[in-house]
Amino acid sequence: MAPKDKDLQEIYNRVFGDAMKYTDQFNIQMVAATYIAIAMRLYKSTLTSEEYEMMVQTIMETEVKPYVKNKETLH
Repeated sequence: MAPKDKDLQEIYNRVFGDAMKYTDQFNIQMVAATYIAIAMRLYKSTLTSEEYEMMVQTIMETEVKPYVKNKETLH
């Protein structure tokens, strides 16, 4: 794995871990909305208008698997 890919995977894992911790305290949709709002602001701050629109289109077209939080079984 290239160093850039390793960096991306590392930050993804860290931010995802933080997001999962927040779902213990807040509704998962609130957490997701907060992260996407932050992401959109960051993209809007660093990309040209054309690049931003391309990013939004890419996000809309990208299929992702849903996250299923493990539920502990009580015995």
